[in-house]
Amino acid sequence: MAETFQDPLRYLVECLCCRVYLDGGDNVRLAFSRRHGLKDMMTAQGIARSHAGLLRDRLRQRREAGEPPVEPVTAAAGECSWVEHVATGAFCPLI
Repeated sequence: MAETFQDPLRYLVECLCCRVYLDGGDNVRLAFSRRHGLKDMMTAQGIARSHAGLLRDRLRQRREAGEPPVEPVTAAAGECSWVEHVATGAFCPLI
């Protein structure tokens, strides 16, 4: 799998359309929309686990530089809000 991409953060956001962020304890977290299938979710979690240190460093650098959170650009206007996303169980933390 490592051969298919060189930038895990970009791959997660642009190819798998995941939201990647750090929680309050600086742990890497992933969020998925309702359109994600189990295969995409498992792939994303595997990538995030394999590259957790790199992702954590990149996300910290973005936060310290004052850059906005990394969001998938393919979010459709009809998708639910972040609060609804978490409340309905579509949120999937990386453990």
